Parts: sequence; structure tokens; C-alpha cells
Amino acid sequence: MVESGAWVQDFTHIWFKGMWVYLATVLNLKTRRIIGWSMGLKHDSEFVHRAILDALSKCPSPPILHSDQGSEYLSYRPQDLCQKLEIELSSSDKASPRQNGFKERFYSTLKDELGIVTKFKDLTELYEGVALTIYYYNHKRIHTALRMSPVAYATSLSQ
Repeated sequence: MVESGAWVQDFTHIWFKGMWVYLATVLNLKTRRIIGWSMGLKHDSEFVHRAILDALSKCPSPPILHSDQGSEYLSYRPQDLCQKLEIELSSSDKASPRQNGFKERFYSTLKDELGIVTKFKDLTELYEGVALTIYYYNHKRIHTALRMSPVAYATSLSQ
């Protein structure tokens, strides 16, 4: 499966049982496939680092990794990893969420398809719900721009 090209990363939050749960994802810009993700109770550099490592465990490193200017992305750990792998870091301008519009749109879709989170009894069920929603997004859901699922599109590029 082809997964070359730039990656974009961001995180969102989900209010669950009186606390914020954070979800970081890495998206391949060309295929629109979520290739890495991480959930946690804190949004720090370790949290986003886990999402990048998850993506790198499945795909070759990209030439560019784009994010906003959040301290989680600009901290030493992600910068050091990208420097070692010769990945160019790219950041949106301050207060410009539209420059990372692909990720903003994905989170809107994910939250719609995840549904009301009170249906999950604990963090383990929420984690499973997020995993299943990402799987559905990647494998089953027809992406508007691609006219097929991200996985089907990535597969078509390698044929």
C-alpha cells in the first residue's frame, strides 16, 4: 500500500465521564488514511510522540510532517525524532486552523460517527469505540474527495 507523501498531525479532545480524553492522529495527506493514533488523559509531547511512532511502525517516514504550532509538536521529543529520520517539520501560522483543514474535517467526521460517548461505560470501551471508528473511516467509509475509502484509494495507487 502506498503511503508516501506528507503527513499531518493534530489532536482533539472528548469530554468523557467528567474528564477530557485526548486523541492524537497522524493522517497521510495523499491517501487521507489515518496511519497512527494515540489516546491519553494528558496532551503533551509524549502523547503526540506515541501517535507518530504508531504511524512510523506501519509506514516509511514521510518527507514532511505538518502540525499546528502547539507546544506538544514543537517540543524536543518530536523535533529530535524528525531530525533523526530526516523528516521536515512544517507548522501552520499561529491562529490559522484552516491551514490544517484536513485534520479539522477528520475530527468532525470522527466525532459524528463515534456518536454520543455516554454509551461507553469506561475508558477501555471508549478506546475500542475510537479504534472501530478509525477502522471504519479508513476501510469502509467513502471519502467524498476520493470517492472510495482511504485504504481502497491507497491500494489503487500501488497497482
